[in-house]
Amino acid sequence: MDDLIPTNQSKQNSSRIQHYQKWLSSNFPKVARYPLSKRHHRLWKWFETVASTDQTPIPRVEEWPRGGAKSTTAELGVAYIGSRPELKRRYVLYISETQDQADKHVQAIATLFERLNIERSLNKFGHSKGWRRNQLRTANGFNVEALGLDTAARGIKLDEFRPDVMVFDDIDNRNDTPSKTKKKITTITDSILGSEGDDAAILFIQNRIIEDGIFAQLSDGRAEFLYNRECFTEPAVLDLKVEPYVNEQGRTLYRVVGGIPTWEGQNLAICEKQINKRGLPSFLRESQHEVQSADGYFFDVSWWKPETKESARRIIPEHDGSGLALARAWDLAATQDGGDNTVGALHGWDAAAQVEYVLDVVRGQLSSERVRRLIRSTAEADAQKYGALTYIIPNDPGQAGTDQSEQLAKMLKEIPGITVVVKAPTGRKAVRARGWADQVNSGNAYLVEGEWNYHYREEHRKFREDEQHEFDDQVDTGADAHNHLTGGITIQWEAW
Repeated sequence: MDDLIPTNQSKQNSSRIQHYQKWLSSNFPKVARYPLSKRHHRLWKWFETVASTDQTPIPRVEEWPRGGAKSTTAELGVAYIGSRPELKRRYVLYISETQDQADKHVQAIATLFERLNIERSLNKFGHSKGWRRNQLRTANGFNVEALGLDTAARGIKLDEFRPDVMVFDDIDNRNDTPSKTKKKITTITDSILGSEGDDAAILFIQNRIIEDGIFAQLSDGRAEFLYNRECFTEPAVLDLKVEPYVNEQGRTLYRVVGGIPTWEGQNLAICEKQINKRGLPSFLRESQHEVQSADGYFFDVSWWKPETKESARRIIPEHDGSGLALARAWDLAATQDGGDNTVGALHGWDAAAQVEYVLDVVRGQLSSERVRRLIRSTAEADAQKYGALTYIIPNDPGQAGTDQSEQLAKMLKEIPGITVVVKAPTGRKAVRARGWADQVNSGNAYLVEGEWNYHYREEHRKFREDEQHEFDDQVDTGADAHNHLTGGITIQWEAW
């Protein structure tokens, strides 16, 4: 159990010591090694309000660093609510990503109850009414139940009680895809929050581990639920500065050379140990909430940040295509109402300078007929502007894909200046995109300014080598255009 309790309470004015501080010191003295931090006091005051009143508190979102006593505080808070003699709350639902995770949190609360000498609820035969892996029922009428998002169902109820406290802890997973996150949110909004009591207190507490997860969306305002929530985000160290060094055994380690720790229980010395044990990328992600540049990503898109002087040279106002070999690669989809996009990315290759330009990107979720019209109109405009260029059309698996590619190729051959190549992609997406990634990461890929820049950059930033991504159509077109223009060998080509 993480250390939470102040050791310097004797130095404080006793009249200023909160009830929760006295409770912690009296009941869990062995945990007392470090003072409570600002975030601990803030959450404990919320628990105090929940425990002492039946009023509806504002839903709370707390993003804490890993190693910052996150779950320990939540579990102790539940035990605190259940130990109050007035017992303003009767039924706590502890929710995690999986039932097994939620069960473990409830088991930890059971241990706290036992230390507090809180007796179990018994039936008339003297048998426990509920003291199981996933459920605790106490003699004073307090109840705690574990719930995993993987098992959640509608109509959560225990006897006459509906949940009047909900704690969401560890609900994001680093490998969650957008669709999985969306499914979790649907479970939370439709099945769980709809089962709460009228005055339920709601707490979300976790570290931010992915940039589009539930906690990220709650914190940055994107989440379309709990509109009146209060959000607090705190890293382990403010203004963290680290530097590598080589130790006597020749191993590269990191030392912390600057920063302000947000809790004494995770001071700079402890953080340095955690960095060298878990690795710097893991620490930055898990304890600093720095998820946008987490390891596993494929493209370094910092070159395409127009707000920085160095990279501004790689987003240029325009390029007329002169002196460049030109190809527009297409990734096709016929999903008008959601799903993948149809994308056509126009690349220009300067063979002498070994520099590549992304001149234009068209993108949309379109029906099959609108896809054909988009490709034709784009080809006519490209031929008129650039004179001659190659169009790369995918030959997707199956007869339908072959028929579509043949029809598009026949249509495009009618347009003067357009040469058509039909491609059959082979191998993993990350393998096919390696050459294009090398071009981007070396700073030799330029974007022409356009409304499409933001989405194009974001999709490349999120693309991962382990293929834990869903929307990759713009990366696919970039890879196809690059491989064609530079003689890439990872695609089989058939000229038309």
